[in-house]
Amino acid sequence: MKNITNPILTIMIISIIHLLSSCQDFLDEKPSTDLVVPDNLEDIQALLDNEYIMNRNSDMGEVASDDYFISKQEWESWNEITRNAHVWADIISPTGRFVSWNALYEQVFYANVALEQLDDIVPDSNEQVDWDRLRGSALFYRSSAFYNLLRIFTMPYHLVNPELGIPLKLSADVNKLVKRSSIEDSYAQVIGDLEAALDLLPSRATIATRPSKQAVYGLLARVYLSMGDYQKVLDYTSLALELGNELMDYANLEQGNTFGFKRLNEEMVYCSYFSSGSIGYSSDTFILSEIYESYAAGDLRKSLFFTQAYQDGHVKFRGTYMGNLYLFDGIATDELLLNRAEAAVRLGNEEQALEDLNYLLEHRFEAGKFEPIAGISGEVLLERILEERRKELVFRGLRWEDLRRFSGSQYEKTVTRDLDGEIYTLEPGSPKYAYPIPMDELQLNDMKQNPR
Repeated sequence: MKNITNPILTIMIISIIHLLSSCQDFLDEKPSTDLVVPDNLEDIQALLDNEYIMNRNSDMGEVASDDYFISKQEWESWNEITRNAHVWADIISPTGRFVSWNALYEQVFYANVALEQLDDIVPDSNEQVDWDRLRGSALFYRSSAFYNLLRIFTMPYHLVNPELGIPLKLSADVNKLVKRSSIEDSYAQVIGDLEAALDLLPSRATIATRPSKQAVYGLLARVYLSMGDYQKVLDYTSLALELGNELMDYANLEQGNTFGFKRLNEEMVYCSYFSSGSIGYSSDTFILSEIYESYAAGDLRKSLFFTQAYQDGHVKFRGTYMGNLYLFDGIATDELLLNRAEAAVRLGNEEQALEDLNYLLEHRFEAGKFEPIAGISGEVLLERILEERRKELVFRGLRWEDLRRFSGSQYEKTVTRDLDGEIYTLEPGSPKYAYPIPMDELQLNDMKQNPR
């Protein structure tokens, strides 16, 4: 086994792990992560099990999306980056640093450390399964981080400048500067890492915070949905659902729980969450009435996802699958079903689309209240699927990507903010669908900035 000779790399690992070891994990199922240098399979597993790093995602897409509104007073209480992101300002981070960029590349760094250390371990017959799983996990984490960077810092796939992808950092050497790759190369790297991970991972994970073959299929479906490749979406969601299609019956859930759901429930394929809970649980962050009022009588999502109305009639979101203040943005059965339903109807397979939609919704209503959807097809059926998608996946980190991919279609939308009469607007296809690259990164590495 080689030693890590890069002193900056060693210091970063030691510093990060000492920081993490001082934090109490909120998922009791996670193993200990108190290591210094990952020089064996056990240590590499512990490095990748740092959920505080590897299972978090940026909430910047949710901040900029359109499922909620806030008061001017609440907006003014947010930090400067979040305030600017909420109104799609020309400058997001005046200081030049951007936590979301750094946090996602930290995941890439951890994954690259694991991959490079695994390259120097020759597993014996008793270690091969674990070696494969760790390599597949590292590839999954790296591809997930790259994809989340693409969703925030590049334009929608069908509208993007071909040159303006992301830096594909494929080495743990922090001294190695990497310029922006093309958008095609960026998506190809994401897909290639995921495809390479497939044969290495177990079909389903014993711990939902660890990757699995089913999670890879689910993430591939997300990626191809954002690219508009509906046949691939249909293929990969079908493979994922063959490995498990469990749904909670909402009629059997306790209605009085603070957050509506328990942690690590049976629908969860892969657990990741926003690094901040502020958007969902700020004191004056409210759900748009058009969403709240769209749930039919007997639809239990209305009571499980949202608080009771306040005196002013406003409601807040409470229904995270994390069962706490963190917002779940991982992969779950309901998303897989909705992805497959959308892809199926777009490809003309309306029977499959109706089957998936009805299977989902019959688990969301009071007993005896759901009437199966029938007699609709084509655009009407697609519109219904997209409507249910928004209602089911509210505050799951997916709405921003939906707004992005709908630009230029009949489903595109102009988003507006009204903060005490001050109006802000995000037009379909706007260059503001790509956050600016942090200035400190541009100063360190000569790269093109995203236009605003």
